[in-house]
Amino acid sequence: MARLTENPALSATDSQTPIEVWTVMLDNSTIKFNKPLIVKPEILPPEAPGDNTYLTVDIPELNISAHGLNHEELRDSIESCISFGWRHYVQSSDCLTSPEIEKIKHNYLNLAEEVFDE
Repeated sequence: MARLTENPALSATDSQTPIEVWTVMLDNSTIKFNKPLIVKPEILPPEAPGDNTYLTVDIPELNISAHGLNHEELRDSIESCISFGWRHYVQSSDCLTSPEIEKIKHNYLNLAEEVFDE
């Protein structure tokens, strides 16, 4: 745990506190999860002296790998990845298809729905 002190923005509780995502805003709609997407961050230690320590989370079923210097940055990164993934896998009609892409699209649609702004 000594590496945590290398990043003053990162507290010891950041890696122990799960992140819950209920909604993600898009331009004219909102992605609403059927139940909260709950992820537990892990600490990604620096690769070299002077590098920052990051929080990271992988959500392979949605093809997401997100990183942040603290809880807030990690949440923002997760939401950006979800937004990108929704646009790429669910909304895009010109996306190349493969069994893996169809599986990820299916996972998004099983976990959430898009609600359009009025």
